[in-house]
Amino acid sequence: MPREQSGLGYTSPSLEFDTVDVLGIPVARLDLAGVMSRIETCIATPEPHAFTLAYVNAHSCNLFFEDPAYRHAMLKTDLVYVDGNGARLAAFLSGDWLPPRMTGADWIYDLCELAARESYRLYFLGSPPGVAAAAAAKLCQHYPGLQVVAAHDGFFRLEDEQARIDELVRLKPDILLLGMSSPYQELWMDRLAPILSIPVIWAAGGVFDYASGYQRRAPRWMRHLWLEWLGRWLLEPKRLTRRYMVGVPQFLWRAITHAAQRRLARRRTA
Repeated sequence: MPREQSGLGYTSPSLEFDTVDVLGIPVARLDLAGVMSRIETCIATPEPHAFTLAYVNAHSCNLFFEDPAYRHAMLKTDLVYVDGNGARLAAFLSGDWLPPRMTGADWIYDLCELAARESYRLYFLGSPPGVAAAAAAKLCQHYPGLQVVAAHDGFFRLEDEQARIDELVRLKPDILLLGMSSPYQELWMDRLAPILSIPVIWAAGGVFDYASGYQRRAPRWMRHLWLEWLGRWLLEPKRLTRRYMVGVPQFLWRAITHAAQRRLARRRTA
């Protein structure tokens, strides 16, 4: 979708894609192969500003309702993809559909395989100290030829931000991966994307935590049953109890209400 708009695609016709309204967020109806194809196009024919990506799940939908700055940043993001099954449920309730979710713990390996093959240069920024560097070391070992030009944590002070920006300008990576929490990573991306000459900036959440082994994933059977959220909650109850005990019911109510409004609007115009 163009910046500031919902609808079809990016500025280049080769980057156009359908979107689905998920509680007001235009979510791309793209699978992982479609996302990777657009990244390749962006790097081959870069635009004046970075192509930005972010994800949507139940928590980000709640943030979209509650945080005006985050909502503004998400509506300016070029491609928002499905990270959680909550977004797929919301689309289903509205009579629509979205492809299977793409979480960073999975797609990072596809991205690194593509980057190693095409000689793309990556820059990792986020997670606690040492985690991004550990993720880079593991991924470079697994994918010979992978170029991670820098890996820094996301806990830098505001006065240190300029040093990160200067390094990004100097190193000129093809892809900047932001492994920060929402809404911070989306706000950071929105503010700096227009001034960084980087083809792709991706707000990727906890991608480095999982790639480094710093954070464990829920068992595979939980993931297959749409219960990864439960596994995460059991692993991090202190951090996630409020998000799931309060946030999930809020999301479900909002999804049902939004779906009812959309279905009613369609009947009125039929």
